[in-house]
Amino acid sequence: MREFRERLAVDYRAAAISRLRHIPLRLFVVGSLCLAVLVRPGLSFLPAWALAYLLVQLAEHWALKVFLASRHPARQVWLNLVVDLAMAGVFGWLAVPLWATGTPAGAAGAVLLLVGSVFTALMCAEGCVIAFLFGVAPHIGYLFAAPLVAGPRQDPLLPYFAIGAGLFCVAVSMTFLWSQRAMEAERKARRAAEAQMSARSALIAMVSHELRTPINAIVNGAAALEGGSEADRSAAALIADAGLMMRAQLNDLLDLSKIEAGRMGVEVVDHDLRALISNSVRFWRNTARAKGLRLTLRGAQAGPQWVRGDPMRVRQVLNNLLSNAIKFTAEGEVTVAVIAFMQEGRRFVSIEVCDTGPGLTEAQIARLFSPYEQLSLGTARAFGGTGLGLAISRDLARLMGGDLTAAEGHGAGACFKLVLPAPEGTPPPDVDTAEAAALARPSRPMSVLVVDDHDINRRTLARMLEAFGAEVETAEDALTALAVCQAQRFDAILMDVRMPGMDGLEASRRLREAGANRETPIIAVTGGASREEIAACLDAGMTRWVEKPVNPRDLYTALFATEAAERALIEAE
Repeated sequence: MREFRERLAVDYRAAAISRLRHIPLRLFVVGSLCLAVLVRPGLSFLPAWALAYLLVQLAEHWALKVFLASRHPARQVWLNLVVDLAMAGVFGWLAVPLWATGTPAGAAGAVLLLVGSVFTALMCAEGCVIAFLFGVAPHIGYLFAAPLVAGPRQDPLLPYFAIGAGLFCVAVSMTFLWSQRAMEAERKARRAAEAQMSARSALIAMVSHELRTPINAIVNGAAALEGGSEADRSAAALIADAGLMMRAQLNDLLDLSKIEAGRMGVEVVDHDLRALISNSVRFWRNTARAKGLRLTLRGAQAGPQWVRGDPMRVRQVLNNLLSNAIKFTAEGEVTVAVIAFMQEGRRFVSIEVCDTGPGLTEAQIARLFSPYEQLSLGTARAFGGTGLGLAISRDLARLMGGDLTAAEGHGAGACFKLVLPAPEGTPPPDVDTAEAAALARPSRPMSVLVVDDHDINRRTLARMLEAFGAEVETAEDALTALAVCQAQRFDAILMDVRMPGMDGLEASRRLREAGANRETPIIAVTGGASREEIAACLDAGMTRWVEKPVNPRDLYTALFATEAAERALIEAE
């Protein structure tokens, strides 16, 4: 019986959502019927019926809310079915007094009322057989009973009416069975598509994790060559540019897979929007100057400064718009205009990026934000890219509560408008002690354990750490790391999150249980930097995190800020 209730609760959920959405329509119907009292005062039964219906409607609304919010909906489902039955009984009762008016219009109105109610119940059932039966049964009962109770005693056409009502029931049953099969096929197709999407996202995440290892080595190896000869510096720049391009395309694929799977999230933190926009424009100014373009910023200082939102995603969208504008503009200028405005009591900011390039046609604008879509084959050949940037940017803008649109430029070129909510933010304290401590080199060499299953990653991280003056030990898996940590205490541990066998999360939990490194800062080294993944690292006992490919500055800040915090704690004790 318990399994039956749980299965019924799952099947009934779609019906509950549908019934909740139909409440305004039913209230409109009841209100319209009550207006008939003003036209024909003889329908005195309508106000009492409407009051009874409203009471039952309130009960249904409460029952549906409780059912949809309950952690154990199987316990509530029978209450909802009883309320559905009562709803149908009260609503369908109106057919009896309507038929009793003794007029053809009254009898026709009663039939129309019941037939409409039957089809409404069929739609609201959403393929759930029991929800359909509980919602339809009272109306079918009234359909057969109304002419017997309220009609003439000796009606020679009554048998024919009963035959017609029976055929109507057969037609409704066949319609329900057809709709049930169609809905079940649709749900199976949706589940298959979701499973396929989940599998694809998992594949992309895995490939992303694996590709970050060689990219990490490429980028940091190129950085190591920059201090050599002119030829070495030229080769290093080429390698670094290729590595950064690979990382950008990989991040685009990963972002798209998260958006399509519904797992992309945005942060809401206080940040300086003016500085963000100014720094982004300053970053691209040399690139624009190299092409002979002017890159101007207007209105930034008049716009809001401290706002709440996701600065990383805003910067990602703005960088993509500036990159495209400079890429597709051969001569002239690129202009960034910032405008703040109020709408429905909320503050918004509009960031327009306009260029003097070839512009966009209406057909191009219509397909501009489709994934993998580029303006033409010539565009792909001339400029490269995956065609994901604008699609991801618009999805990110909408996730942040705004939008990204495109239009023809003012006179020439193209113009992209990013509109985002800009609620008031709070500026940070004047001095960031953690960052200040991070920028101070430690007085003694740190001992660091690097745990990673890839030899390339271990060598790359060891090289970076040794450049900081650290003493480095390495472990190729979590079990080896646990054994090393039993014999030696480290100042910090760099822990890869995804490893075969025992992963970095479980290894961190075990380190926190006991041993010499119970209090040692553990820095997660991960290819996934979503909020859920970072929360999982922190819950496992990790202290901070750096994202692959590892940036030396990020590693330095994470490492020495952690060490400074630990030293301050020891001194306080």
